[in-house]
Amino acid sequence: MRSAVRPTESSMAIMAIMAIMAIMAITPAAALIAALATGQPLGPHQVGCNVTEMFTEHLHAHLSIEHNGRPVPVPADIGLVTAAHAVICIYWLHTHDDSGTIHVEAPGGNFTLADFFAVWGQPLSSTRVGPYNGRVRANVNGAPYKGAPQNIPLLDGEQIVLRI
Repeated sequence: MRSAVRPTESSMAIMAIMAIMAIMAITPAAALIAALATGQPLGPHQVGCNVTEMFTEHLHAHLSIEHNGRPVPVPADIGLVTAAHAVICIYWLHTHDDSGTIHVEAPGGNFTLADFFAVWGQPLSSTRVGPYNGRVRANVNGAPYKGAPQNIPLLDGEQIVLRI
């Protein structure tokens, strides 16, 4: 007598995805993209990702980066997860353009520059900003910031400047 094979949790999830694909006539590639783009929480404060923007908390901070006295642009669309030219997930911390404006649209919480850099996928420390190494000097609203740059809180209207 053979014993029954019990499906694992992951095999049940795969079967469910395949069933949905069959019902909706979704290609395997599209299903994989949708499964991978769930927007895993990022950063020290677990920045989430949602299908639409959150407006419970909505504020803007501005980030300028200078390397050897030259401006380094903060790219557009940081925190926007796309597939087939469509946004499928928007992180609570994101940019829409290369102006340096960081949009904080979250259900609440306190976020720092470390959270934004985690969403961006770039390192940030007192000796590194993205690909640039060296002593990092930070100013917030024109005044020197005494702590580690990754601890700078993202508050409405903040003007943050990082110089390497």
